Amino acid sequence: MPVSVEISGLLERRLRRLVDLGLYSSVSEAVRDAIRMLFERLDLKSLALELYTTRDTSLGYIVEFSGETLDSMIDYMLSRGIPPVIGSSNPDDVGVIDGPIIVDQVAVHVIYRSYLADLALKLTGSLKIYAPSTLEPQVQVLEAVRARRGLSVRPFIDYVEVSVQDEEAHGRILLTPLERAIVGYARSEGLTLVSDDVRVRAYASRLGVRALSSLSIVETYIARFGRLDNIEEVVLSLKSIPVMIPREVEERWLGITR
Repeated sequence: MPVSVEISGLLERRLRRLVDLGLYSSVSEAVRDAIRMLFERLDLKSLALELYTTRDTSLGYIVEFSGETLDSMIDYMLSRGIPPVIGSSNPDDVGVIDGPIIVDQVAVHVIYRSYLADLALKLTGSLKIYAPSTLEPQVQVLEAVRARRGLSVRPFIDYVEVSVQDEEAHGRILLTPLERAIVGYARSEGLTLVSDDVRVRAYASRLGVRALSSLSIVETYIARFGRLDNIEEVVLSLKSIPVMIPREVEERWLGITR
């Protein structure tokens, strides 16, 4: 949504002189340039981290605010001794997926950065995964990373058009417009939301949307095949992101395969 700014007096006259001198084509352009320089001067990563630790803010929200990538923001948070809240400590967030799901940005990151992508490929046919078409470039980058590691890059995600409103909704939980749109799409289409952001899941649950962590892909695989022989590697790949795994869930997984 456009923001209107009222400028008058000496400040307005100075801006118009810049236009008269040919430095800018309009006062609006001069104001936009001033705002750009303001953000260049601020330490947006530090401000984003403060926002994350003092408000109910999604990881995607602070990534968008800071202008960083998800990888670089996670690395920055770890360097400051503040790990992101990814995954879950609640076993109720880990369940067998019994229908089509839609994934968000953080879930896509976790799936492709871990061995969950391999499990999702093996579940193709019984597990239908959707994602907003706006996340396709992110998936392509993650597929390229997997290809460089010699891992399979066969597609297993179908893309859907999700209506995103430019206007940001304010509330107790701060999410990106895309995250809110994904939750809304899951609600309207009767899909399960898979997100590894605790705050996104909390927002979805308030709207009556079933929301699970991507750890549920492991749970679904074991439910179908009875065991997972490389569970230790899967767990290690998740923890290196880092993803929280409920203790009782991890112990049960390890116990099944021994």
